[in-house]
Parts: sequence; C-alpha cells; structure tokens
Amino acid sequence: MSVTKDDDKKKKDNNAKNQQRNRLREKNAELGKHQYSKKTDHL
Repeated sequence: MSVTKDDDKKKKDNNAKNQQRNRLREKNAELGKHQYSKKTDHL
C-alpha cells in the first residue's frame, strides 16, 4: 500500500487575496457602490 499524503503542497496565500478583496471593498464603498440600507426605494 503506497502513501498518498501530499506533504509538499504549497500553502495558499489567502492573506494577499483577502487584502485585495478588502481594498476593492473600500474603494467601492468610497464610490457608493453596494450600499446597504433598510429603507426601500420602491415604496
């Protein structure tokens, strides 16, 4: 029986991905995109 463990797998750099996502979120918030409010426009 052979061992199929993958020990030399590289760790994903999730921190960089999250940083990029947060930067985008902040930029969009400054531009007023994806605003959340409880008030409804359609009533």
